[in-house]
Amino acid sequence: MRNMTRQHSLWPWSLLACAIHASCAAAASGNEFLEMSLEELVDYRLMSMSRKEQRVADTAAAAYVISAEQIRRSGAQSIPEALRLVPGLNVAQIARNRWAVSSRGFNERFSSKLLVQVDGRSVYSPLFSGVLWETQDTVMEDIERIEVIRGPGAALWGTNAMNGVINIVTRSAAASQGNMVSTSVGTGDLASVSMTHGAALAQGGHYKVYGKTSSMGGSMERNTGMTGQDAVQQQRLGVRLEPQVEGGQLSLKADFYRARSQDFWGTPTVRAFSDAATPYARDSLLSEDGHGAAVQARYAWRGAQGAENVLQTSIDYDKSIHAGVWGSGTVPNQFVAQTPSYKEMGGSKTDVDVDFQQRRVLGAHDFIWGLNLRHTSDNLLLPATPYLLLDGKSQRLNYSAFVHDEISLLPERFKLIVGSKFEKDGLTGFNIQPNVRALYTPGQNEAYWGALSRSVRSSRRTESLATLDISAQDAHAVDPRIPAGMLTAVTQVSPMANAKLQAENAVSLEGGWRKQFSNFLSVDTSLFVTDYSHLRGARLLGNPVTGLDQAMGCLAMYGPGVCYFTLAGYNSNLDKARSYGGEFSVEWHPRAWWKLHAAYSHLHVKGVHTGDQLGDIQVKSFENSAPRHQFSLDNHFSLANNLNLNVRLRYNSETAHYTLNSFELTRLAPYTGLDMRLAWKPNRYTELSLQGRNLLKDRHTEFINIFPVSRAYDVQRSLLAQAVVRF
Repeated sequence: MRNMTRQHSLWPWSLLACAIHASCAAAASGNEFLEMSLEELVDYRLMSMSRKEQRVADTAAAAYVISAEQIRRSGAQSIPEALRLVPGLNVAQIARNRWAVSSRGFNERFSSKLLVQVDGRSVYSPLFSGVLWETQDTVMEDIERIEVIRGPGAALWGTNAMNGVINIVTRSAAASQGNMVSTSVGTGDLASVSMTHGAALAQGGHYKVYGKTSSMGGSMERNTGMTGQDAVQQQRLGVRLEPQVEGGQLSLKADFYRARSQDFWGTPTVRAFSDAATPYARDSLLSEDGHGAAVQARYAWRGAQGAENVLQTSIDYDKSIHAGVWGSGTVPNQFVAQTPSYKEMGGSKTDVDVDFQQRRVLGAHDFIWGLNLRHTSDNLLLPATPYLLLDGKSQRLNYSAFVHDEISLLPERFKLIVGSKFEKDGLTGFNIQPNVRALYTPGQNEAYWGALSRSVRSSRRTESLATLDISAQDAHAVDPRIPAGMLTAVTQVSPMANAKLQAENAVSLEGGWRKQFSNFLSVDTSLFVTDYSHLRGARLLGNPVTGLDQAMGCLAMYGPGVCYFTLAGYNSNLDKARSYGGEFSVEWHPRAWWKLHAAYSHLHVKGVHTGDQLGDIQVKSFENSAPRHQFSLDNHFSLANNLNLNVRLRYNSETAHYTLNSFELTRLAPYTGLDMRLAWKPNRYTELSLQGRNLLKDRHTEFINIFPVSRAYDVQRSLLAQAVVRF
């Protein structure tokens, strides 16, 4: 049996060896597989770091660009899958369409320290204080590139760009002429169809329309091994217009989506309403229905004396509702348990954003300044207990300005970059986020850079102004004088009266070196250390047990199982932490038919432990939620007869996560994933591909989410077939 298992685990490597052995001789004659040389990759342009087009090689930051060609070769079916290609980025799959994505630690489903944009429009959701990756199901073939900055970008982009910036850039209408149809089918009931159509406008200019529909079945539950309730259906439709206008460039875009799914969410509860296997918790099956629309306009023109101006406006509406039987069985100031009932939670939000920037080059100064106005209105429902936890409607106005000056002190050799964001946030007040950067280029193909930055993150209403029952346990564990199994102790966190919200703070020191040794070899390295303060968390009150006397009276009257008392806590901004680490990547073209990319990253997050139970749980969560070591090895082979083979090996070290009513971390073992994709182009308009994912093991767990608490699902071995036709 051992030999059979060993042979089964080696079959992917045998397939790879056979394919390469049979095809390399034919490929050596000059296949066009490597569409971009190393020199072209280093020269790739991005805008996320300095709000202007510049080469990756000229950025004073840990920058990486995922090209459309890399996305195609990887076979990524979603944006988070494509983000796995970025060295050092923390990407973990939670369920079918739910992901945890972060930069440099603090990983969670709604990662709050990472700014994500689509064509310059922020997709941060105040409903959950993060990015709902399940609603970003765009047409993958429509992505031109994904720009990623690891490290702070707050001096230009403001609040929430604390640990990184991701900008997803889609193709222009002019670059999308003609028709494209992409279909995918795979194991796990995966099915997807995407279409784009582009043509010329009668009055001059171009337009395109695009759409996508996809569905996935449930994945395997970690604890039971049975098919879970995380199946999903998604639809997206959009249009982009680029009319010809005199004196500038105008782009108009409208996008609509809908996503429906289900999931089990866990809630702490009194013993009377708990599940049999978990005496102080219960699972609720919730239906999830999200939909939204975004309208965006961008106009760029050149003004007097060569000034480059860009004005962008957008209106973004999202609504996400989770419905089902919900409640902990408690009511404030009452000590007889109330039956959980059917409820809806979530809410809607509308963002109106206006952004203007101007760039001028004056001698040695490349100066950019800008203004931003953002109005957010939301209507939130968070009834984790049978009463309204948060005032429903809210309106906030944020306004900001930034300055950015790139000073060429030694032409073609040394640049000093200084700038700052000045921001008035509707919740946390006025914040200044400066940075200073330096770039030294001793030669055309080598660069050293360093940066010192301060950035902030504004806590959302759902984090700081809501009352939540976060755990329940046997009161005997709190007070041994209470007999076991009689009373429930519910830990409840509430905002302090007249508490002033504070923004989270980070001060980051970074540095890096990149060098292109030849057209066949380049390296990129970076090191960082970041000090965090005023991190969002919670604390127990000095004398946290409230209502014990009433609960004991309830116990005498009603008996065990239905009575409880409260362990009172409060929302805080008192936690501190330090993170440090580095990222290393190498790009190597050993042969004309073989391209290799290897990357390693190290991350260490250490928080300040105070001895407070609630505070230390939060600290331990962000210390352990992202892997300390990550390694990836990508191989791209050009085989005979227009065949391309992509082989990706990735390793993630151990992580650990809290689960509901558990005050001990659940550790997830390290895992190694092997993904392979074989693609054939019978002609320049058609590509057929077959890919296998996670081929080394039938299933593994990558992440357990703590907020909201949901069931743990496993990522399974899978096969996928795809056809892309252009005409």
